[in-house]
Amino acid sequence: MKINVLYDSQGKILSAGVPLPQSYDFRGPRSGPKASEGQYAAELDVPEEHAQMNFAELGDRLRVDVKSKQHKLISKSE
Repeated sequence: MKINVLYDSQGKILSAGVPLPQSYDFRGPRSGPKASEGQYAAELDVPEEHAQMNFAELGDRLRVDVKSKQHKLISKSE
């Protein structure tokens, strides 16, 4: 499962949402979260063990590993 994530330079999740499927038919541009200065936006994979959580739980239990070469979601305890 992938989610759109807006996060800060420390990896704190500020916002999360479900990416629109490519087959979604609508008029207008596709867009995700908009990052302000000092923020980042990415579509990231949710670790399998957290896939059944709602967005509030994901924000409470996960962070973005900003130290890895490719940013990814990891448990806050890591």
